[in-house]
Amino acid sequence: MPDAILNRAQEILENPLTPVNQVETISHEDFNQQHILKNKPVLITNMMDSWKATDLWSLDYFEKIGKNKETFSYQGNIRQNDTNWQYGEFIDYLNEIKNYENSKTNTYLGNMSIAELFPELMQHVDFSLLSKNVVRNSTSLWIGPPGTITGFHTDRLANNILALIKGRKLVFLVNPKENKYMHTSDKYEPGSKLSHVNLEKFDTSKTPLFKKAHVQYAVIHPGQMLFIPQNWWHCVYGLDITISSNNFAFKPWDNFKMKFSEFTKRNLHKVGLYGTRDCVCHYFDENGKRHKR
Repeated sequence: MPDAILNRAQEILENPLTPVNQVETISHEDFNQQHILKNKPVLITNMMDSWKATDLWSLDYFEKIGKNKETFSYQGNIRQNDTNWQYGEFIDYLNEIKNYENSKTNTYLGNMSIAELFPELMQHVDFSLLSKNVVRNSTSLWIGPPGTITGFHTDRLANNILALIKGRKLVFLVNPKENKYMHTSDKYEPGSKLSHVNLEKFDTSKTPLFKKAHVQYAVIHPGQMLFIPQNWWHCVYGLDITISSNNFAFKPWDNFKMKFSEFTKRNLHKVGLYGTRDCVCHYFDENGKRHKR
């Protein structure tokens, strides 16, 4: 599967795809100096052996601890396609994913706050490569079937580490220095910036400049972590049933800017004064009335 996706992406691009640099291990100081400060991605292949998550987390494990929990799921690529959020029982969504061959589901349990939904799991992961160098962290859980797509977006001012527990993911990355090739979308998603570029339905007439982008990629396997630096565009494909966790982290000044700008945007958005034409959190009914999803 990754080869087919990579080949399709390469057919779009004028420049060759290049793999993200990788290391087996790295010290906290070297990671800060070489990757956080230089805004440079890296695949870390051998620093999760001591994680409890790698031993404990599975669909069966979450079935045991997820009773009486409720959460959001999303269907398909909500960044470039129509937004479709659902709210319901965690176990029901998990069973859809577990039996994806029969359910044919594209349900993705994405960006679930571990601290809110499963606070006991915070001790199962170790994102200290980031957390020791920042003032605010947000740790999430992701569970999905094969075929999930999180389309091109940035996490704005957050640095991000994505860690795979089960399954594999393919990630494409584009340096923010090449923003001019990414066809930024007006669609509003809190805390993110979205792109019109859709690798599954690529339209040269709509996003012609993307062909000139220099795109890096990484296939993340269980026990590996990918560092996605601040403002880097990324698109994520789930290749198998996947269980992963990530950590968004903010440095002091970025945290202040993010809180101030996002607080302003979110409040304007709530009252319909910003990002109202298209967003991931509201929809319009047949009478043109706006509702929260």
